[in-house]
Amino acid sequence: MHKPHIVIIGTGGTIVSSGTTGAQMTGYSIQGLNISNIVAAVPALNEIANLRAVPLFNIGSCNVKLSNWIKLALTINQLAINSDIDGFVVTHGTDTLEETAFFLHLTLKTAKPVVLTGSMRPATAISADGPLNLLNAVRLASSEDACGKGVLVAMNGQIHSARDVSKTNTVAVDTFASPSSGPLGYIIGEQIDFLTQSIKPHTLTSEFRILEEDAAQAFPEIDIVLLHGDENVDRLKACINHGADGIILEATGNGSVPVELENVLNSLEKKPAIVRASRTGSGPVTQGLPNWQKMGLIPAGTLSAQKSRILLQLALHKFGNRTTELERVFKTY
Repeated sequence: MHKPHIVIIGTGGTIVSSGTTGAQMTGYSIQGLNISNIVAAVPALNEIANLRAVPLFNIGSCNVKLSNWIKLALTINQLAINSDIDGFVVTHGTDTLEETAFFLHLTLKTAKPVVLTGSMRPATAISADGPLNLLNAVRLASSEDACGKGVLVAMNGQIHSARDVSKTNTVAVDTFASPSSGPLGYIIGEQIDFLTQSIKPHTLTSEFRILEEDAAQAFPEIDIVLLHGDENVDRLKACINHGADGIILEATGNGSVPVELENVLNSLEKKPAIVRASRTGSGPVTQGLPNWQKMGLIPAGTLSAQKSRILLQLALHKFGNRTTELERVFKTY
């Protein structure tokens, strides 16, 4: 029976971290392990696929930069040209896993399965969840059913689309969820069961791509401003004065913008691109008040603030600050 060839790309995170005892579940760190060590510790992986482990970088995912995303996208796109490679698994820290997954979802140019996974407990922990998550991710990346579905996230036996998934709990192993859409399916033993799929553009149907020269280019700077009760305008002004090319307002409710912030934005002769997202964690941000539309404030739909930031950065890099084009992008993706 033919075994697929799967490349496992390691980027660091809890899955390669160590604590001082098996009972330590927080405060751990990366102490010399990398993805090759983890793959070697799960011999059942070799029964599923022929594996190649690539330790690309080895960092906590709170430290991930755009340069890491570009390097990862270029690496996968280059390897995907090889007809002998059937799919990819990327191991990643959970803090920003959803952001890396969404960046790849928009910029990769392959229909081959690309699956991100990680763990909530370090490799040294009692009942570490990394080995099973990795096993499930390799199963998913080896499945023909995963082809053409964009970048996927496999955690805790569930399959999620990179577009919709979010980390929703600080410590629980079932932290990853897709609040506005639900999971795409499940991994139960050897069974891969897809129930649905995302119809938003991705990978081969996405208009965004990363080129070699992008690694040396400066991308637009996008800030996120969290709004709250007793709001003042100082942080918004600081972002504008700092020269932000775009600002995501992580606003209350349905992307509500306080009047004081409206006044600041209306006073600008030339303002950065502004996207209204919501801090609530689920549900769409709609057009809202007519004056928000007249001001060119773009509703984020069901994208979180952190994913809106990625989409706006890519859109500004490609199109510049053209409100009509940016509105189209946010309606499309």
